[in-house]
Order: sequence, then C-alpha cells, then structure tokens
Amino acid sequence: MNGREKRIVLVATSGSMVGTIPVFILGATALFVRSDLGFTQAQLGVAVSAFWLTMAAGGVFGGRLGQRLGAATAVRIGVLLSCAALLLAAASPRLEMLVLAMVLAGLANALTQPSVDLAVFNDVLPANLGLAFGIKQTALPGAALLAGLGVSSLAQTVGWRATFVAGALVGLPALILMPRSGQGPAPRVAGQRGSAPLPGIWLFAASFLLAMIAVSATGAFYVESAVAGGTPVETAGLLLAIGSAFGIVGRFVFAWRLTAAAEPLRATAVIMLVGSAALAALSTAPTGALLLVVTIVALGAGWGWNGLLTLAVVGSYPGDAARASGFIVLGAGAGGILGPTTFGLVVQNVGFTVAWGLSAATMAAAAALLFTIAARRRGRSDRAVAVSPPPASAAGA
Repeated sequence: MNGREKRIVLVATSGSMVGTIPVFILGATALFVRSDLGFTQAQLGVAVSAFWLTMAAGGVFGGRLGQRLGAATAVRIGVLLSCAALLLAAASPRLEMLVLAMVLAGLANALTQPSVDLAVFNDVLPANLGLAFGIKQTALPGAALLAGLGVSSLAQTVGWRATFVAGALVGLPALILMPRSGQGPAPRVAGQRGSAPLPGIWLFAASFLLAMIAVSATGAFYVESAVAGGTPVETAGLLLAIGSAFGIVGRFVFAWRLTAAAEPLRATAVIMLVGSAALAALSTAPTGALLLVVTIVALGAGWGWNGLLTLAVVGSYPGDAARASGFIVLGAGAGGILGPTTFGLVVQNVGFTVAWGLSAATMAAAAALLFTIAARRRGRSDRAVAVSPPPASAAGA
C-alpha cells in the first residue's frame, strides 16, 4: 500500500470503530450501568436494540447520503455524531437518556459505515482491497476488545461513565487524518444510476441480518452469561477482550487471504458454521480453560466472516459501493435489533442455555443462505457458458 492508501485504511478503521463502540461499551459495562441506573436485563436488551434499530432504519438512506456527499464529508459528520452519542451516554442520569444516546449512535453509524466503505473502495487499488477491507473490518471486534478492556480498567476504577468518554477518543484519527477532499463518489459503471436497483442485494442483506442476530447478542450478553456461569466479572471482561482479539485476527486473515478464493461465499458460509458450533457450546455454560477455547472460536469465526462477505457484496456493485453497503447496514442493524431483544427476553424467561442455542441456529441459517446464493450464482454462470456462442475458430472448424 502507498501512503494515501494506508491513511485511508486508518481513517476507515477508526471511523468504523467509533461508530460501533457505543453499543459494545454498553454491553461490556452492563452490570455497572444496570446497578447504577436500575433497570432489568430485558431493558438492557431494549437499550442495545435502540442502536441497531436506528442503524437499520437509516442504513439505506445513509448509503445514499454518503454516495451523494462523498466519503470525506460523510465520514466527518458520522464520526462527530458518534462522539456526541458517547458523551451523551456518559452523562445519562437514567435509562431514557441512555436509550437516546444509543439512538443517536445508531444513526451516526448508519452514515459512517457506508461512507468508510466508499472511501476504501475509492482510494485503494484493487490488488490491495482484500488487505484493506480485512484491516477495516477489524473495527467491530476491535470495539468489543476496547470495551472489554474498559471493564477491567476504567469501569472498575473510576466508573462506567469514564469508559464512554474514553470511547470518543477512538474517533480522533478519522477526524484528523481524513483528507479534506477525496475523490468523491465512486465512478459509475455503464448502465448504473444512483437510484437503480441492485440485483440480489436483499439476499445479502438477509444473510447479514441472520448472522448479526448472533453477533449482536454475543457482544451484549457474553459478560453476563459468563458471570452467571460462575466466572468473575473481571475475568469475563478479559475473556471478551481475548475473544475479540481473535475476532480481529479472523476478520483480517479471512478477508486478506480468501478474497481471491474461487467461491468466497462458500468460504464465508463454512466460517459461519464453525462460529455456530462454538455458540452452541456456550449453551453448556463452560468454565475455565474450556470457556477460553470456546470464546476464541465463537468470536474468531463467529465474527471473522464479516470482512470477507462485506468486500464480496461491495465488489458486486462497484458503481454504487456506498449504496450497497447501506443495505448491509440495514441487514446488520435489523439483526442487531432482533438479537439483543430476543436474547434478553429468552434469558429472563428461560435462561442462557436456550438463548445461546437460538443464536447458534441463526448463524447456521445465515450460512445456509450463503450456500444457496452461491449455488444460484454458479447455476447462472453455467447457463451463461452453455448458451454463449463458440469462438470463431471453433465455429469454422
């Protein structure tokens, strides 16, 4: 990568991380926040879902707005709104204001994520896109990593509010290093318009929805689940941080090394199935070394598919990268709505065993959908080859 490419990747990673960190800080500090503000596990699920709800509702519009404004302006606006949301959360005296902070954070992320995808797609050479997206997509587990570390340091020493304030600092690189003027919206390809349909995009959105049900619930309830199984809260926060580190490695390695795979969708599906198996193992309430191993696999694979799939989707619509990413945001946000809310209600009424089993099932369903999409694409490709005219030399033979 050249200097500009490295700068854009750092901006994109910083912007993505500050866009998602509010909801992970809330999940990681949930025990402290619930004790201070006085609300239930189900209400925690509602607060977390407020982030994903507004992210989903604003996803398609955020992608269009990012495409129209250009990456530079859109990224700055989104990051500033995320920082404001973090400070609002830190100052919340009651649940209602905390929910409002999550709403603002979700709207900010709906603009930031498509815009940073556009920035990377515009400014990074095709040969480096797998590496660039692999780095950029480490932002979500990176945010969870920082949130987990915040439990072990700030939350237990100076309080949970300081963790939210510190989270705002994550966005500074995006604000400082974003070029004043980028290349603007990605160049259109022939036949595409800003409002033209994006064939097949809803199937991709559905796969993100299903997988993110499990991902969002894991980020929100992992610490409480581990504590309920007998693990000390500080150890649970550390395990979340370790698992998130492996999620970072997974996203980077899978996107970097598997982008050129003959069938990246099938590769993504296999990764999801491995993550699903680990989530199912969490339903047995493992402890000690076994919990560490299960956590590493659950977050390494269960979160590691995202970069590879994101690049596959965005690369399928090169003239409308931000708009395509907006549909990803919609699917991911919708999954985030269903994940924490459903998980919280199931835990409150049935327990963690059933909740983790449902999370594993949704991840497996996402993998099944990707296998279906890949099979349909292969079928269309085979039919296209079968009906194509033979080369001139063959025709004359």
